[in-house]
Amino acid sequence: MSHMPAADTALLTLDGDSLGIAALARFAAGATRLALSDAAWDRIAEARGIVDGIVEAGVPAYGITTGFGSQKDFAVDPRRDAAFNLAVLTGHATRAPGPRAPAAVIRAALAVQLNGWARGWSGVRPALCAAQLARANAGVAPDVRYGSSIGASDIVGLSQLALPLVGRAADGPGADSFASAAPPLDALAAKEAMSLLNSNALTLAAGALALAEAKRLLDALDLAAALSLEGFRGNPGAWSETVERAHPQAGHAAAGQALRRLLADSVLWQPGAPRLLQDPLSFRCAPQIHGAARTALAWAWEAWEAALNAVADNPLIDRATGAAVSHGSMETTLLAVVLDALRLALGKAVEASGERVHKLQWPSFSGLPAGLAAEAGAAGGVQFLNLGHIAAAKVAAARIAAQPVSLQYRGQVCDGVEDVGGMAPFAVEETERQLDAAWTALAVEAAVAAWAIDRRTLPVDGLGRGLRDPWQSIRPLLPIGREGEAPFDLGPVEAWLRTWEMPA
Repeated sequence: MSHMPAADTALLTLDGDSLGIAALARFAAGATRLALSDAAWDRIAEARGIVDGIVEAGVPAYGITTGFGSQKDFAVDPRRDAAFNLAVLTGHATRAPGPRAPAAVIRAALAVQLNGWARGWSGVRPALCAAQLARANAGVAPDVRYGSSIGASDIVGLSQLALPLVGRAADGPGADSFASAAPPLDALAAKEAMSLLNSNALTLAAGALALAEAKRLLDALDLAAALSLEGFRGNPGAWSETVERAHPQAGHAAAGQALRRLLADSVLWQPGAPRLLQDPLSFRCAPQIHGAARTALAWAWEAWEAALNAVADNPLIDRATGAAVSHGSMETTLLAVVLDALRLALGKAVEASGERVHKLQWPSFSGLPAGLAAEAGAAGGVQFLNLGHIAAAKVAAARIAAQPVSLQYRGQVCDGVEDVGGMAPFAVEETERQLDAAWTALAVEAAVAAWAIDRRTLPVDGLGRGLRDPWQSIRPLLPIGREGEAPFDLGPVEAWLRTWEMPA
């Protein structure tokens, strides 16, 4: 469980327009505290005044003076606003067996929700925002379950998250602290239940953290490939800037620059150093394949950051006209599509990683003994440790997770009103699953590549400048010459890889 940040922790000020993935990830990790800008508080108060006016006038307005969804044709008695809003949250907070949202996702979801309210389109009271802000900064989280959203608002999970605001008991290890982070509100006012549950805050939060992780993974992809080229004694000419000038693609260029930075001052750049004129495509095409993933990530990043600063709350409160405007912006097809594209590209990149692993331990390709064993025999080397099989299994898992989910909705819910669903929650879930498999696959490649470098007895100062420290960090984690004495644990290699940062 995370804890409340120290009072002197840096502030992340939400204004509804500028929340980025990196800043959100830092808040989720407990590195910052939230505040709302003065202008945001003014917008929130102004929009609330419009909602109060609609209620006083008795004007039909979806979710304000009427029911929700298929019950939209029923009026709400303003004298029962508090009871109605509480009933909506309680009724929608059904708990089904399933995984719990991590505390970091809960923290990020609260920030996303508050950032949406900061734009002044929702009509919630400033008191509600203040209570939610206090809970966001408390650094603890109640039990919120995944598995109940089709990408048209995270209604069930957000209802579970909202109940402590009105003093209803929450579940989970952080529930009591979350509930006590601020005094519970006496009651909810008109429209507030709708604003609490009608967004994709959980999906956006989890997806943003996954994209931040994917960005780190792409750097690790380049590191693993560069280590493999050294271990293979491959030809870096295919990764040269000349190729990029002839084939201008932004992602390709970014990947090529990263690979060359890692390989700077490598002996491989010297004439005659590479073993082959042309390497297998998994080596030769690494900049193009990694570049495709970088391009897909850039698209997803742009779409996600736009969504972090957009309002899905329905209806919108237009401060310019005083109108309540019903809409469909809670729909998440774009978010699902960009993650589908990213997973397809990552799946291809992880596939290439697996192929490099096999080529490194394949004598006819690598020129090294079978399995990189120190000497021929029945036991020894990476093949004896089944690293190739582990890589193949993780590549398969990454490819399975790459399958698109955007077209998988088949349901008819809310009495046929909700007849399409964006499927973004499933796209996020599959992305998280793929990232886990990819990290392990890359850990195998890094381990096998480091093993091959050791097997060739290459001097450290002959490696690429960006590879020397990584090789010296990975080498002690490998049981080279001790295969079979104790089970090899790849975990430390993967843990190191997850924390490695690309040199500037």
